[in-house]
Formats: sequence, structure tokens, C-alpha cells
Amino acid sequence: MAVSDITRRQFVGSLLATSLIETSFAQSTVETEQGRITHNLYWGDLHNHNAVGYAKGSLERSIELAQEHLDFFAFTGHSSWHDMPKMPGEAHMKWVRGFKAHADHWPKTRQLIREANSPEFVAFLGYEWHSSEFGDYCLIFPEDQSELFLPDHVNKLLDFSESKGALAIPHHVGYKAGWRGANWSYFRSSASPVVEVFSEHGCTESDRSPYPMIRHSNGGRSTENTIQTQLTRGLRFGFVASSDDHRGYPGAYGEGLVGVWAEELSSKALLEAIKARRTYAATGDRIALDVKLNGQPMGANLQATSDREIEVTVEGQDPIAMVELLRNNRVIERHFPEDSLATEPQLPGQAKCRIQYGWGPWADLNMGRICHWDMTIKLEKGRFTKALRCFQSAPFEETLRDRMRIVSPQEIHLQSNTTREKCYGEDPTKAVILALDAEPEAVLEVELRQPAKQVIRTKLSKLLENNVVTFTGPFTSESFIIHRLVTPDESSASIRWQDRVSPKGPDCYYVRVTQANGHLAWSSPIWVG
Repeated sequence: MAVSDITRRQFVGSLLATSLIETSFAQSTVETEQGRITHNLYWGDLHNHNAVGYAKGSLERSIELAQEHLDFFAFTGHSSWHDMPKMPGEAHMKWVRGFKAHADHWPKTRQLIREANSPEFVAFLGYEWHSSEFGDYCLIFPEDQSELFLPDHVNKLLDFSESKGALAIPHHVGYKAGWRGANWSYFRSSASPVVEVFSEHGCTESDRSPYPMIRHSNGGRSTENTIQTQLTRGLRFGFVASSDDHRGYPGAYGEGLVGVWAEELSSKALLEAIKARRTYAATGDRIALDVKLNGQPMGANLQATSDREIEVTVEGQDPIAMVELLRNNRVIERHFPEDSLATEPQLPGQAKCRIQYGWGPWADLNMGRICHWDMTIKLEKGRFTKALRCFQSAPFEETLRDRMRIVSPQEIHLQSNTTREKCYGEDPTKAVILALDAEPEAVLEVELRQPAKQVIRTKLSKLLENNVVTFTGPFTSESFIIHRLVTPDESSASIRWQDRVSPKGPDCYYVRVTQANGHLAWSSPIWVG
């Protein structure tokens, strides 16, 4: 569609509907006994918190933020901890007061979640149940639920979940058993079709995976409790990631997101897809990932066969460093897109540009502050085709917001806020990723009004080789970077692998994608046999 054919309303919608990355596989078709079925990719967060519990921010704020950049979310407020250990002094009151706030707010929570639903957004009702002995679970309900059921044993919780058709998703499973790590002896795939492999706690794929669990008091990862160990034991579940954000920011960048391949954006279709394990986990960047084995999607169970054809399609938001295929937790294939890159980078018309901003004085200077950003981004001789927000949860204030407004296919207005104080992962930056279609001689312009008045102009041809680093003032001032362009051959891959093995027992396959900037995605497994 030409720019002249796009109305402003259509263009704004296409940019803000960030669920579908612009690739040839924004939709995925699979063959079933009922015929061909098309699935769409939707992005969400199934685990997050606010002051309706013992975190920060109103539920109204959480809903507003989720609606701005997600397709769906489940609010899972802190509800109970029946076997809470003894703590010094009044430390335990943080949890006690949070549980009371959650219970008192339950009728209002139900109302707000009902009202948040629309044809463009799905909100699920849920809550989180803590247990030292059994581990933590997030319960997510298919419809309104009046009863706040808080038992003292996980079997009772899972019975209740199954009776309601709900999801019971185990959380931060890799902690040591007895220290709020999962108690896998009680695992039920019927109640827990998916398991959280990544959140702000860290990654529980294995005890050697990136993103170790170092932010909390529950210790590090226990090998015997990690995801790969359970797959070796023969347990079957899909993968999800969610933020577990405690500042009322569902989908906060870098804390975890879940991608779901569903037939449509509705609670029924999303729950069907999650229960079928057509899900995958992502750390932050919205890496579009589609995996099929003998034509069947991630999460599938296949009959025993010695011939296995694995198809992988990936669209990253940064150069893809590596795509790995694992069988029974062992890497059997690796693909490195850079091995087939052209000698000289070229601008074929489409590319991605990340504009990152923040930094400022390091913590030792005791100059903590909130920096307000106001900028307009323009593209001459080209057009923006999509804009993705990479907004982390800091700084927190109830009324503080990051706003991205689409003025036209050539202009985007951004108002945002950064800080070093209590920033997630000690990263004081935020970013936007702009997909664009333009000529090499097109000019990208960033006009900054806050925190300083500046205008930076650069040709896209130059951004193929070099980034642009700009400071907003003298030493200790904030800065921003227009990163080098990412071309399609760097950020995408279509791979077909053949694996022929003797079908002696069930085999478990999944795909792990690593970007150059460290962000990852893990497909749900597919089982053969």
C-alpha cells in the first residue's frame, strides 16, 4: 500500500498494533484433521504486579500501560503465602499488608479487568499464590471469578484451577525446592500446560543459562529444579516468559514477554493456544519465532517417526547472532546468519533503526535524577512502517508516562523519561525501534527539545557503517545513540533442518534464538514419540 493510500487512522493503527512484526510469517498456517488453520502472533504478559498487593502503582495505571503496547495481559496480584518463614522484626508485614490489600480490592479488581476488555485488547483475571514448599503459581481464569481461593496445599490449588478451566503457571521454578522453587513432584500438565522460563528473577532454562537469578533472597539456580532437568525426566510443558514487574508496568522491557500463536485475539482463542502450548518466551525484544516439525507447530505431540523436518523462521529486532536447535537438551544444529552476509552492507529499501537514550551520571556521583526527553524523529525520502517501544519500568511515578505519537508515516513524536535510580538491570536507557522503507540517500532527523535543544541529521547510507552518539551537554549529561541500521539479512532467518534418528523413545525438540544484543527467545518444545 502506498503512503498516499494510507489514512492517518490506518497508519497509526498499523504502527501501534505491535503484535505482528512485519514479516512473511506474521501469520502461520498449519495442517490439521479439520483442514488448514491460520494462527496470528500476539504479545502479552501473564504475570505482573502493582499496589493491589505489595508492589507499586494502581491497577488502573497497569491496565492503561498494558493497553498501550500489548495485545493481552493477566493481572496476577499477590494473594497469599500460607507457609511464610519467620522473618526479623516486622519484615513479614510487607507481605501481610499486601495480601490484605489484594483481598480487599478483589471486587474492584474483577470490575476493572472486565471493563478493560475490548476487540483490540484482552485482559485476564488472575492472582499469584506463594508457597515455600510447593513453589509459586499464577492462576489465570478464562472468565470472571468471584472466589479468591487460597488453599494450604498445591493439590487443592490445582484441583480448583482445573475445575475452573484456569491456567496454573509455575513461576521462578529454578530456585531450590523448599525456597519457593517448584516442587515438581506435584506437577500436572493438565493444570499447567506452560511453565515460566524467564522473568525479572532471571532464566531457569538451565543453571548455566544467561540471566542468572541474583536479584532476590531465594538464592541461585538449582540444577535439579531447572527446565531442562524436567524435560529430561519426561515432563511435557510449553514455555512462556512474563515480567513479574513490581512497578505496575506489564510488559516492562527486558523483564519478559510471551508470544502466542492464536487464531484470533480473544480470551477463548488465547487460552486455547496456551493450553496447546503454541507459545514461546522472549526476554524483551519482540523476536518473531515460528517453529514446525513435520508441519506441526510448537507444543505439538507427534507420532514416532525417524524422519523429522524442522522449519524455523525468525525475525529479530537486532542482528541475529545464532539460532540453535536442541534435541533432548543437546544442541544438534546451529545457524549463524552472519556467515552468509554480503561483504558490503546494503540498504535494500527496508531496515530497522534503534534510537536509544538515557545514560547520564553514574551512581557514585550521587546525582540521581529523572531526565525528561522530548524529541521528534523524521524521515525524508522514505517512510516508517512500524515503531516498537522498548520502555523499561523506571522511573516510577503514578502519573509519569512514556508517550509515542505517530504524526505521519514520516514523523514520530516521543516524550519519555529515564533515570539511573532503581533502573531495571542497572540499565538507565530506553529505546524505540523503527522499521523503515527508504532509499540510501534518505535522511533521518532527530530534533531534540528536552533535555537540550539539538538537531541531528544523518543519511541512512552512513548509518549502515556507523552509529551516531550524541551528548546533550557537558560531562555527566545524558546522551542518545542512533544505532547502525539492521538489514533484513542480519535480522531474519529461514532454516530447514533434517534430523533422522531411530525412534527408540520420545524426543523433545526446541529452538533457542540469540540476538547480538543478548536478547533471547525460546520456542515451546515439540515431542516426537
